[in-house]
Amino acid sequence: MEANVIRVRTSYAYILEGKNVCNTLPVDEEDLIENADGILDCPLDGVLRKHKLSLSDLNTMKTTKLLFVKVEDKRTIVLNTIRLNVNI
Repeated sequence: MEANVIRVRTSYAYILEGKNVCNTLPVDEEDLIENADGILDCPLDGVLRKHKLSLSDLNTMKTTKLLFVKVEDKRTIVLNTIRLNVNI
């Protein structure tokens, strides 16, 4: 008898959060990189380009936080957070 195998699909995305915005930008698997510490990452500039956006667009949308997330079996796991509302 054959065992039923359920495959969990894993995907990655950037979630853009702001005052009046919450958008999700899917990340292609070929854009993922593993840094020297073994931590999975994805360059934001490449994702923005693929979605025809720029850092200026993030400012226009009043984006305050970027979340790099892993979506697995209907669960969203935050891998990294970038806050954009920091005054220097």
